[in-house]
Amino acid sequence: IDLLQKRLREVRPYEKHQGESEKTYKHYLEKICQATRKSERISPILKKASADFGTIGVDRKERKPIIGVVGEIYIRSNKFGNEDLIRNIERLGCEVWLPPISEWILYTNYTSKQRCLRAGHYNRFLATFITNELQKSVEHRLTRSFNHSLKAHGEPSTEEIIKKATPYLHPSFEGEAILSVGKAVDFALMGASGIINAMPFTCMPGTIVNAVLKRCQETHNNIPLLTIAYDGQKEGNTKTRLEAFTYQVRQY
Repeated sequence: IDLLQKRLREVRPYEKHQGESEKTYKHYLEKICQATRKSERISPILKKASADFGTIGVDRKERKPIIGVVGEIYIRSNKFGNEDLIRNIERLGCEVWLPPISEWILYTNYTSKQRCLRAGHYNRFLATFITNELQKSVEHRLTRSFNHSLKAHGEPSTEEIIKKATPYLHPSFEGEAILSVGKAVDFALMGASGIINAMPFTCMPGTIVNAVLKRCQETHNNIPLLTIAYDGQKEGNTKTRLEAFTYQVRQY
């Protein structure tokens, strides 16, 4: 699903016929769900999805500025939790980069291995290590199903994300905050023109990320930064804030 959504976000801002990429995405999402229920292979479905996305008419004469979205995993990924943030950014003329859900799975493997080593539970460490390698192997195999059609840069390893966050947060500070900071730095280094931190209202990790990202901003050419807190109530000023932010992004 991460791969399918990434391809959707690459094509949708540039499609000539509005709704075509969304239709293709939903078609193959249903096929993947059916295959999962029947324990069938997903790779052939992704290969066909890659081919069909490639047939969608796009207009890339003008490159749209890229905004990286980080923050609490549910809020940043669920359109009902974030007032359809991704689509709203795209409607304002930008492209979106979003970390995959699998980022959290691989991170929990990483923290589990670290705890096992500290506690001397080497058998459990070995089991987690093998599980992690198998999961990464499956991820790489499914990524290859897209036949290099994905234009976005490959996802950094958990170790790389933590390394990029370390100047701002110590690795012992576990949880979503260090991932958000590390991924924001990664987006900035890979050419994003703005960063949005999406968080639940009063979320402590999100508040920490908001504070730390201001320091990241200073060390990364003052890249435009916006934090949006969601409390389940539709906010009338969110659209206005996004409009002002995307204007900043275009000037960056």
